[in-house]
Amino acid sequence: MAPRPLTDARAARLGLVVAAVAVGAQLAVGTGWSLTHDDPTVLELTARCFTREEGLRVEATAGDPIARSASGGTLTTVVEGNLLTVALAGRASEAERLRAAYLALGDDVPTRLEVRGRYVRLWHRAPSDAQRRTADDCEY
Repeated sequence: MAPRPLTDARAARLGLVVAAVAVGAQLAVGTGWSLTHDDPTVLELTARCFTREEGLRVEATAGDPIARSASGGTLTTVVEGNLLTVALAGRASEAERLRAAYLALGDDVPTRLEVRGRYVRLWHRAPSDAQRRTADDCEY
């Protein structure tokens, strides 16, 4: 039996089959990768930025129940001699709740408190522009 000639229709079907196999292989590899590798959280990205890019030491937050109540987690670092606690809210409403809880602590809090999107930052002293820029650079 002689092989059939390759017509335009057969070539198109063959091309579709090859494309479907290639896309299926990519989906399988992508699914396998996603199942075995977790993407870093925003808190992990923030901590990584402070340590790797800014050269700062990051620690777990202690003694701040407001920050520890943040659903996205919290961390503490020292930026140019000024202690900084960063709390990550899951939503704008949670960031507002954290802001209100901090403001209820006392009169000097507004000068030390910053809310930028999901980031709620409480400084030990009012931050300088350079300190603020360092913290801004590590937001995701």
